[in-house]
Parts: sequence; structure tokens; C-alpha cells
Amino acid sequence: MAKPIVNKIIPFDAETDKEIGFTWNGNQSYANRLMIYNADTLETIYDKKITTFAHSHTIPARTLKNGKKWIAQFQTFDVDDAESGLSDKLYFQTFKTPLFYFYGLEDGQTIRSASYEAQIYYLQEDYEDIQSFRFFLYDGTKTLLKESDTLYDSDQIKYIYKGLDNHTVYYLKCHGITVNGMEIDTGYTGIYTDYKMPSTYGIIYAENDPLHGYIKYHTNIKVIQYNGNKTFPFENGMIDLRNDGEGIYYDEGFVIEDNFTLKLRGMYLNQTAKILELRNTKYSLTVESFLYDDNTTRFKLTVPNGLGNYILYSDAVSFQATEMTCVWIRRIHDIYQLEILVDPDFTDENNIWYGQQMPGNQLEIYDSWVDAPNPFTYVASKDGINVHCSDTEPDEPETDDLWI
Repeated sequence: MAKPIVNKIIPFDAETDKEIGFTWNGNQSYANRLMIYNADTLETIYDKKITTFAHSHTIPARTLKNGKKWIAQFQTFDVDDAESGLSDKLYFQTFKTPLFYFYGLEDGQTIRSASYEAQIYYLQEDYEDIQSFRFFLYDGTKTLLKESDTLYDSDQIKYIYKGLDNHTVYYLKCHGITVNGMEIDTGYTGIYTDYKMPSTYGIIYAENDPLHGYIKYHTNIKVIQYNGNKTFPFENGMIDLRNDGEGIYYDEGFVIEDNFTLKLRGMYLNQTAKILELRNTKYSLTVESFLYDDNTTRFKLTVPNGLGNYILYSDAVSFQATEMTCVWIRRIHDIYQLEILVDPDFTDENNIWYGQQMPGNQLEIYDSWVDAPNPFTYVASKDGINVHCSDTEPDEPETDDLWI
């Protein structure tokens, strides 16, 4: 006599409804019967017949108990209520869903770095260990960007997400499988990156030359000079173009190819003007700003595409003229993004130098030099210095702190 075959049952939490299925190759099934026994005592725990064409049956929540083993059997019935033979017995287990989440990370949390070491908290009441796990990174639309290899070290359920772009929304997720085959998932946890970009890049490459006995250093930073004869005020690391009708242009020393991310940073951008134009013999790109009567500013990105113009408008943004405003442009596979951010941490204070020797031409207009009893001159970044004004020395000064 034909009999159904119970499909594999992955361990599940008995506190929730669980649909299990079977395979059947006989006459059309109009009903099925599911029987569940305690695997240790063979006591019948569940025995119910339901009318359905589907080759499945739902075990109601809390019918079984977690931490135990069970036996399942199916039987089918045709339109005349003729019954099939009983299926072979299939053993399965139920476990309470483990606690499985990102430790120390809340949804929507701001990350202050381009990398983040994610660690998973895992706890299962019946001491069922985790067998393997994988980490996933998604963009703001929950499109998968990258995933880790399958990892197996249950003592170190962690992973370092690297290369996170600044001012970007991401979603993190981890998926795991326990030793008994239960699948667990953290779900999506959103983060937002907001970290300070270094004002001076220190990427130095060292190349050994053993034949001549020296090490050669080089960097990928290139200084670009503008082509023109005018002199522009250069104060506090910025060029002042407010009273110049022509602007400043560069026509050599750099090239933009394929995908890119461009950051335009400036003040007094709440106006109606063309603020940036890039072009070569084949491609071009223009950024314009428009000031409205309600004192909000909207930015427009225009990219000719051969047939017309690819145009993006930013949201209307309200900011003060003296606030540092960042215009971010990104191109990925000829799809552009435009985002406007106001930097709340910007300050026009410059660095402080201290030492016996006054800095040479490195001293900017708004820099300060403090004559201190040090044989050499040091610079303390404005972002990392504390100034202590007191008659007595501070209790715990940091390396770059100043005591006046």
C-alpha cells in the first residue's frame, strides 16, 4: 500500500506554530492525518486529521515542549476517504529559540569609524551550541553588498566590517545554524556612519632596495596646482571665492574613472550659483545651488548622457552661511547619488604649535605658537588638544595637552 514520506523537520521552537510537510505520489489527497509521539515514552501527544489539498500540516504552538525528541507520522485520505498506509517514522527535536543578537549595538546607532567589529550574543537554554554562522552587510535599501565566509568558531562569534563609507546608512545581519540544524537570524540592524576624515593623509608606501642599501618611500597623494595668475585669499585651509566672478579652475593632474565618490566642502553655499563643473572631451558634470524665499537651499546635479540630461535634486536644506556644508556625489555603474550634509563639528580654530623653535612657513594665518621648553617644535591638532589655564600643573595631562 502506498504511503506518504515525511519531509525533513528542522528543529524548531515549540512555542510557535510550525508547518511540516510530506511527499505523496498516490491519488489526490483530500485530507491528511498527523500523529506525534514522545520519542522516549512513545506516548501519543498529537493525533489530528484535517481536510486540505496541501501536503502539509501545522502543529499549533505549545502542543509540544522544548528540549525533547519526537516522532512524526503522516497518513493521507482520498476523496472517498480511503486511507493510505502510515508513513515511516521521522524523529525530530524542539528547542527554545536561542538569544541571538548584536552585542552592544542598537538599531539606528551611529558608528564613528570606517570599520566596526560586530560581536554576537548567543545563549540557548538547553545548551545547544552553534555550528556555523555568516555575517552580511546591506545598503540603505537592504540590498546585499558583501558577506563573510562561513565561520565556525563558536567561542568567537564576531566579524569586522571594513571600508564603511562616511555618512552612510547600512544594515547588518548575522545568520547562524545550531549543531542540530536550527536556523537563527539577528534580523536587520541599521547603523549610520559619521566619522571625521583626517585633514592630512598619511598613507606611505615603503619599498626596500637591498642592492643599494636604502628604503624608498612614496605616497599616492598629489598636489594639484590651478592654472591661472590670480592670487586668492587662502585662510584657514579654504580659498575665498565670494568676490570672484570667474572662480578657480584646474585642468591637469587628476582623472575620474568609473565609479567614484566626490566630496565638495565649503561655506556660504546658501546662494543661487554654479558651484562646481567637471568636464573633459567626453563627459561633464555640474553642481548648482538655488536659494529660496524661505531661506532653504536646494542643490542640483546635472550630468549629460548623450540624449538629454541626468538630473538629481537634493532635499531643501536650511543652514547658516558660516556653517560648513558638504555636497556628496557618488556614481556607481552610471547611477548617481546626491546628498547634502552640514558638518556640526566644524570650527574655524586652527592648530597650536609649541616648542623652542618657531614654525617656519608651515604656520597658517590663524595658527598659534607657544614658546615652550621643548627642544623641538610640535603641532597639536585642534581636534585633539586640551588647554589647561592654571597656576598648578594638571593632574593627568594628555600628550598633546597644553598647560599655560
